[in-house]
Amino acid sequence: MRDTTIVLAEDHHVVRQGLKALLDATPGFSVVGEASDGLEAAEVAERLQPDVLLLDVVMPGLNGLEVTRRVTQSSPNTRVVILSMYDNQAYVHEALRAGAMAYVLKGSMSDELVRGITEAAAGRHYLSPPLSELVIDAYVQKLEGDDLPLDLYETLTAREREVLHLIAEGQTSAE
Repeated sequence: MRDTTIVLAEDHHVVRQGLKALLDATPGFSVVGEASDGLEAAEVAERLQPDVLLLDVVMPGLNGLEVTRRVTQSSPNTRVVILSMYDNQAYVHEALRAGAMAYVLKGSMSDELVRGITEAAAGRHYLSPPLSELVIDAYVQKLEGDDLPLDLYETLTAREREVLHLIAEGQTSAE
């Protein structure tokens, strides 16, 4: 059986190095590419077509949610695993809607990250344990009729979301 190929997308160099060392030391995993911003992550994933794209949510250039949308369309066999410090329901919900297969918190133990990657590579969803409780609670609230308010972000096109994120990063209209 061949190794699960992984592309790492993390804008903090030392974190990316640590993740690479961890994953390279894990039997059955092979890191085949790296990216330090969102645009590069989408390009590398599209070019290399890895089994898994391990992706931070907050990335310069293009955020992880937009990268997820692009990669799941351009490379449908690549499973996206979000690695994030954000544990709120909105991020988790949006990541799953964008096509992510797993959402792992940065505060997790390494074996939880390995499990998230393994589950995603096998085509199964995975959420860090505290997140699964949040998702279940949200589902129960929705069943009880407490519909969430309309998310205006959802009404934007992919290009409009990209421009919004670039403006939030301080780039000018011309840029």
